[in-house]
Amino acid sequence: MPSRADASSASANVAERRPAAVLFDMDGTLVDTEPYWIEAEFEVVESHGGTWSHEHAKALVGSDLRDSGEYIRRHGGVDRTPTEIVEMLLDRVVSRVRRTVPWRPGARELLGDVRAAGVDTALVTMSWKRFSDEVIACLPRGSFTVRSEEHTSELQSRV
Repeated sequence: MPSRADASSASANVAERRPAAVLFDMDGTLVDTEPYWIEAEFEVVESHGGTWSHEHAKALVGSDLRDSGEYIRRHGGVDRTPTEIVEMLLDRVVSRVRRTVPWRPGARELLGDVRAAGVDTALVTMSWKRFSDEVIACLPRGSFTVRSEEHTSELQSRV
C-alpha cells in the first residue's frame, strides 16, 4: 500500500506534466463544417450556371478560402472574383452554423475539462473571422484564455 508521501509525490508529478496550454483547431477538431462548405460550393456554382462535382469539392478540403475561390472561378464557371466567391460561400456557411453548429463528438466536453483543470486554451484556426466568431459565440464564457490579435475584442468579452 503506497504511503501518503508516495501519493503526494505522484500528485506532484501529474501536476508537473500538465501542459502550459492546449491549442484547439476549429474546423475538424471542434466542429465539422465540411458538409456545409460542400453544399455551399454546389449552391454558388449552380446559381451561376456552372457545374460542380464531389471530386472538385474533395479537392478543396483544407484549402485556404482564397485558393478555393480561385479554384471555383476556374473549374465551376463562376464569373466573379475569388473574393466575391469566398463571401458567397461564407454567407451560406455562416447561415448554416447559426442554425446548427456541427460539434465534433466530445469536443465541447474536452474543452470544458481542459479549462476545469486550469490549463490555458487557445483557438488556432485559419478560418475567416466572421465564420469563427459564430462558433466562438456558441461556447461557454471563458472557453479560450489565450487570444490572437484578430479575435481579441470578441474573445475578451467571453473570457
